[in-house]
Amino acid sequence: MSMKIVLLILSGDPLAAREILKSRFHTSEVETLTRAEVANSTYSERLRGLRARAPEIFAVATERLVWQRGQNALLLLSALAGAGTTIIFDRHGAWREESRASALMKAPARLVREAAISAAALVRSRRQLTHLEAAIQTRSNRTIDSGTGTSDGHPNITYIRASPGPGTQAGGAASHMNGFVNAATKLGAYLSLISNDEIAGLDQEKVPLKIIWPRPVGSTRAAFDIYNNLLFTERAIAEIEGRPDFIYQRYSRFTFAGVAASLKLRRPLFLEYNGSEVWVGRYWDHVGSLNVLARYERLNLKAAAYIFVVSEVVRQDLLRAGVDDDKIVVNPNGVDVERFRPGIGGERVRQEFGIAPDETLVGFVGTFGPWHGVETLATAITLIPQNEPVRFLLIGSGALSATVEEILRAGGAEQRAIIAGSVPHERVATLLDACDVLVSPHIPLQDGSEFFGSPTKLFEYMAMGKAIIASRLGQIAEALTDETSALLVEPGNVQHLTQALLRLGKSPDLRQRLGAAARIEAIRN
Repeated sequence: MSMKIVLLILSGDPLAAREILKSRFHTSEVETLTRAEVANSTYSERLRGLRARAPEIFAVATERLVWQRGQNALLLLSALAGAGTTIIFDRHGAWREESRASALMKAPARLVREAAISAAALVRSRRQLTHLEAAIQTRSNRTIDSGTGTSDGHPNITYIRASPGPGTQAGGAASHMNGFVNAATKLGAYLSLISNDEIAGLDQEKVPLKIIWPRPVGSTRAAFDIYNNLLFTERAIAEIEGRPDFIYQRYSRFTFAGVAASLKLRRPLFLEYNGSEVWVGRYWDHVGSLNVLARYERLNLKAAAYIFVVSEVVRQDLLRAGVDDDKIVVNPNGVDVERFRPGIGGERVRQEFGIAPDETLVGFVGTFGPWHGVETLATAITLIPQNEPVRFLLIGSGALSATVEEILRAGGAEQRAIIAGSVPHERVATLLDACDVLVSPHIPLQDGSEFFGSPTKLFEYMAMGKAIIASRLGQIAEALTDETSALLVEPGNVQHLTQALLRLGKSPDLRQRLGAAARIEAIRN
């Protein structure tokens, strides 16, 4: 029996989401609703819009079900819009399904309980922030034990990953974490990793991983993060075995797990800091409670014995924030040039995707997020003349995945682009090897601030020995030389990007020269 399904894609891989629904509801019609279509509308507008679509089933796709906040509100929205069944699911097999009658009956108690838990978490977090701030101030006059290492002299490190979001997506964050883990173990360090999700590409035979799963509780995004920080911090400290020589944490929003562990165990905190979460919360990923978030950020920066940053721009930001210069270590991103190199199976991938020998394949890998320029790239793809033998391979997923698909569809360029979605981390290099050109179309920061990123994919591109098109921004422009190791284009300029794509599509010799120079730079650095 055929049923109408309206699919809202909040995060994750749109293609995988549709395939999952089709496998369960073989003859049903699936109508897609993108995150962008609901992001800036009021609740009443969302309700009217969904009701007008008359879904029999309202399905919500997310990268990780356990990380999807607001599930109770989604169930109620669906029920009020008239959907007989609501499904919230992810590509990893998690599935929540509820009837309209059940959602309506349970909604009042659920929402009241969630609001109460959220309020209590905020009160408790403020109290703990005050306690930790005082403890850090007092500790400044005491000596922190530095540890003595293991019996063979190699350091024992506890790595804390407390980012408030899925870790299963291949992208810069996963590459960065794996890079640290692989380098540290290669140097003989003993690592134990405590995370709130699986991590794409992590070899758990090399590094023991303890996962402390979040709970999908929180009436707002900030409340969700704050509640789960409290949960994670308490359990993470209990999981730390012995006394590591130091605690290494990737700084993230609304977390003080590393600070609390450092104080309790009297071990130094080494903080990896990739930029201000307050800035991100204000301009990119609106979470609210920015005053509270600023307290979390100041606490982490003050508590850290060392702060590792990926660019000079971030160092200058920290200096302006009052951080001591002797605490800051600038460590730009890099790449494993043995793992990312030419000739590792790309020809098989081209055959798999049906890429003709005379076609130029342009690749992109990364999270489909605000600063990666995927909307600019999608628009440029639609401007490529139909007779040009240029194809595109888009690897990754994220909040803008469905938007990219819609731009391609509206521009009649669906057949020109292969959307691979999320892929296993270990497959990324082989996919890049299949490409002739690799693109990094980052866009300027929304408030006009200096670009602070150090995209890991840029260095992976360089190591692959492929021609690169990249935005003339910050460290990107420092790592690459226009017309020597890449073609640099004006950030966000669709016409410039399109022209560069067409130019490389017609010039194999230029592609070869740029790619060879880029790999030499990757090996040198």
